[in-house]
Amino acid sequence: MLDWLKKDDDAHSDLSMRTPASAAKLLAAMRQADPARALEELTGWLEKGLPSHDAKLRSRVLSQIYEAGSGHVGTLVAQFLGKPPADRAKTDSSSWETLSRYLMVLAHALYTSARTPLKDPDSSQSLRLLGAADAARCIHTCRTLAKACLMRYLSVPAKLWRIAYAVHDKAEKVGCAAKPVHLQGPGNSATTVTQELLRLLMLHSCAPEMMAPRQVEVADRVTEQLGQDFTLRPPGVADMPFCFDPSSDLPPHRSNGQSCAADSTMRFFGAGAGFGALERLHKELATAKVEDIKAFGTDIDAYTQVSATRHLLGFWGPTCPYTPPARSPVSGELRVIHGHARVWQELWSHRSTSTELTLVEDAASGPQAPDIWALKDIGGNELGAEIPPASERARCGDVVGVAMNGGDDYWVGVVRSVHAKREGCLHATIAILSRAPQAVELRTLYAHGEEIGYSAEAAQEFAFNRACAIVLADGSAASQTPNLLVAAEGWKEGRVYEVAVNGSTRQLRGAQLLRRGEDYARVTFEWLAGATA
Repeated sequence: MLDWLKKDDDAHSDLSMRTPASAAKLLAAMRQADPARALEELTGWLEKGLPSHDAKLRSRVLSQIYEAGSGHVGTLVAQFLGKPPADRAKTDSSSWETLSRYLMVLAHALYTSARTPLKDPDSSQSLRLLGAADAARCIHTCRTLAKACLMRYLSVPAKLWRIAYAVHDKAEKVGCAAKPVHLQGPGNSATTVTQELLRLLMLHSCAPEMMAPRQVEVADRVTEQLGQDFTLRPPGVADMPFCFDPSSDLPPHRSNGQSCAADSTMRFFGAGAGFGALERLHKELATAKVEDIKAFGTDIDAYTQVSATRHLLGFWGPTCPYTPPARSPVSGELRVIHGHARVWQELWSHRSTSTELTLVEDAASGPQAPDIWALKDIGGNELGAEIPPASERARCGDVVGVAMNGGDDYWVGVVRSVHAKREGCLHATIAILSRAPQAVELRTLYAHGEEIGYSAEAAQEFAFNRACAIVLADGSAASQTPNLLVAAEGWKEGRVYEVAVNGSTRQLRGAQLLRRGEDYARVTFEWLAGATA
């Protein structure tokens, strides 16, 4: 029990979740409590049972619990946005168990509360609207749990889909699914049961296994903003890109031109008018100054907001932009190095004086020991691997260096997708960017009058103007546009750099930003004429 419940029993004998007044008093004391302990306590109250004799009373108490727990839920979900340090892994696991259990218990309680007034033919319209509000809260809770699962690359529990489909079906049958209701009181924005279901369905339909946790958070915020424009077709209409079977416990999927038989229970849905709104939003973000991009809050960096909306445009469209290559099962071992800095360090330490691009100076320390992943399949330029629980946690978009079956040569890749298994292992797909990467040091050439905060002499002595980069493709050796990975802080569009090439220096200019990761920028570049000796 929480400390605020360990006081004199007589002073708190009226504290329970059985009346709105006592629930309000109990929940008010919970606002400053530790989030995990608060959710554990709320779970206990929900499992003990709420007033069942009065539907209005039960709905009101549940709405108070839903609102009181939302802040604590947000705090715990935020822990999954970044990569936790190794010493916090056990704490994160405990927080996850607390969070997921609370959300599932709350969703079930809200479903139970909504079911009776929506199912009973004698329910009044006011009771049915109360049931619709509980149904909307139920599906919103399901979406929060789904988001937390997707951030950890876990499959969404089948029970969640059963609850969401069933409670929407009941609201639809009594004509309440499209009625405006409020999740947290009349002062807040109205929603509907159908809108909440569509937000859940669209979040799951954006290929979240190919997104970093912060991008999943942005996707959720996009569904919140545009959800009123999403479209759910009536039974029998099959002109939307996604579908689901409300009689099942299966997640939604892309329809791929699937037709709808006369006796089919399949329902089709899509972004509808929300897709046009997303196109306009992405255009605004892509052309805005970085410091002005705040459409989805200041806690998510601008590059993540832009990349997430670009991803949604691709995967919410009528055709899927990614088709996985045919894969063949293989066995073997991958040595894996994580992060741009460590990959660059490894490539730098194995450089040869005979390489085309030589280096200016050796400023790197010795490389760290790599992880060992089990190679499972291969197809096209992709490798599939199983990551043991003890390895460093992988996320989509991370840069990795991989060496196959004991080889010394490292390829450079990016984690394309991740799927977690319940026993703790992860399956990752790695897209290989280059099989012959070259580590270089770039010397930044600042424009005349550009404020840099230190002198040219200091920059030369302390390497303030150096940037670690990995060349992925040179125009003389590959058909694709030359591109490289550079430390994120060293990138600026249009900036000119110097690099040593076979005993002389050449200049290159960064051109287009292809992708921005947490610690790197992948950019195209062009060589400038006129090398200096």
